[in-house]
Amino acid sequence: MGEKTTWKIVCEDGSWIGRSLNCDETVSTQALNNNSTCIFKNQELNVISFYNDQQIREDVVEFPAGAVITSRCADIGKYTMVGPNKRRCMGGDWDGIKPACSGLNQENDYSMEKAPTILFRYQDGPIAQSNDGKLIVYPGTILHMECLWMRRFGNPKWTVSHDYRKYPEGWTTDPGRDSQLEYRLSIIHASKDDSGIFTCLTPARYTHSVEIEVKAVHCPVVPQRRGLTVNTQSTKMNTVLKFSCINGNSLIGASEVTCLPSGNWSSPFPVCESIECGEMSELLGEHLKVMVLSREVGGKAVFSCDPGFGLKGAAETVCQTNGEWAIPFPTCKEVHCDSPTPPQNGYIQGSGPYKAGDVVQFNCNPNYMMEGQPIMACQENSRWSGKLPKCVQACSYPGTTISGRMSAVKFFYKIGENITFTCEEGLVLKGASILKCLKNGKWSNTIPACVEENSVKRAERSI
Repeated sequence: MGEKTTWKIVCEDGSWIGRSLNCDETVSTQALNNNSTCIFKNQELNVISFYNDQQIREDVVEFPAGAVITSRCADIGKYTMVGPNKRRCMGGDWDGIKPACSGLNQENDYSMEKAPTILFRYQDGPIAQSNDGKLIVYPGTILHMECLWMRRFGNPKWTVSHDYRKYPEGWTTDPGRDSQLEYRLSIIHASKDDSGIFTCLTPARYTHSVEIEVKAVHCPVVPQRRGLTVNTQSTKMNTVLKFSCINGNSLIGASEVTCLPSGNWSSPFPVCESIECGEMSELLGEHLKVMVLSREVGGKAVFSCDPGFGLKGAAETVCQTNGEWAIPFPTCKEVHCDSPTPPQNGYIQGSGPYKAGDVVQFNCNPNYMMEGQPIMACQENSRWSGKLPKCVQACSYPGTTISGRMSAVKFFYKIGENITFTCEEGLVLKGASILKCLKNGKWSNTIPACVEENSVKRAERSI
C-alpha cells in the first residue's frame, strides 16, 4: 500500500496503447535504461518527420532506444500542428503524444471559423522551413506573408513579438495577386533583429502564427574530389548541387544534394568509382616496353622498343570502361638501315651496320660547307631521317681585323658572298673594304687593316 503509480496511455490507430509505470525512482530508472527499440509509423497526414536531419520517407521504421524524431507540418503556413515537435524513444515507446496537422481556412473554403492560412512569397534571397517548424530567412531577403481572409468580412491584423521596427501591411496590390483575399505583411531586407513570432489575427478572433528566424545559413564548402564535377561552388541555403563524373566513371552516391536550413547537406557527397586497368607486363612481347601515363578510364599507355628494334602496330593503348587495355598490342621487330652514301667532297663519321636509333654524322672537306642537316637517324621504318646533306665549295672565315668590324661572322661563306670591313672611330681602313668569295673558294683580297689616319697620310707623302 502507498505505492505511487502512473499510467501513460496513448490513442493510436483507434486503440489505447500504454502500461502502468511505478513512480518509484528505481523502477523509473529501469524504464529509462530499457534499450528496447521503437516502431515509428509514418502515416499521419500532412505531418513530415525527421531523424538525424533526414526526412523519414518509409511507412514503418524501427529506431533505437534514445532516438529523437522531429516533426512539423508539411507547410507551416497552411497547417497547424497539435502535439510536440520532438519525441524520444524511451523503453520501447515514444514519449508524448503523436503530433497531428490540420488544414486552415484555405482547405476549408475560407471558413471564418478556421485560423487563417499564411502564404510565403520572397525575393532577393532564400527561405526554408526548418525541421522543427520555423521559417528560416536568409539576411537581405524580401519576405511577403499573405494572410488569407475574405476582405468583405473586415481586415485582419498582424502582431509581432518584438518592436524592432514597424512592418508595412495591407491588402496586396501586386499584379496577379488577389487583393480581396491576401492581407500582406512585408519584411524588407530581413536582418537578424527581425527574428520573432508573426501572428495574423482575423476579425473572427482566430489566429495563426509563424516563427521566423533570420540567419545566414551556409553548408560546408564543397570538397574537391578526383574525377567529380559539380555545377556550382555555392553553399547558401537551398542551393542544389548536381554531380557528374568525368572519363566515364560511375557516380557512387546521390547525384544531387541540397543545402538544408540546418546548415547540412541533404546527403553525403558522392564519389566517382575509380576504374583502373591493371598491369600489362605479362602481355608484352619480346623487346616491347610500355610507359603507363594513367590507369584510369581514358588513360593512355605508350609503347616503345629496345634499341635496334622498331614498333609494328599502334604506338599507344587506352584504358577502357571495362577495366581492360585496348588490344592488340604492337610488336617489336629488329630494324636495319642501309649505309648512307657520303656526300661529294665530304665523308661519314663512323661505320655500319646501322640499327633503329643509330645516328650518323656527316662532315665536309676543307674549303667546303654543308647544306642540310649534319646528322641523320635510322628510323623504325628502316629509313633515314631527313635528306642527305651536300658539301659545296665555300670560303672559310678570313680572319679578324684589329680594331675593326666585319659585316658577317661565320664559319663558311657561300661562293659570291661579300663581306664588308669598317674601322673604329679615329682609325682608317688600309686595304680593300670589301672581300668577295670566289669560285675557287678563295677570297678576292687579303683582309684590310685599321690604322691611325696620320700614318696613312705620312705613307702617302713618302710616295
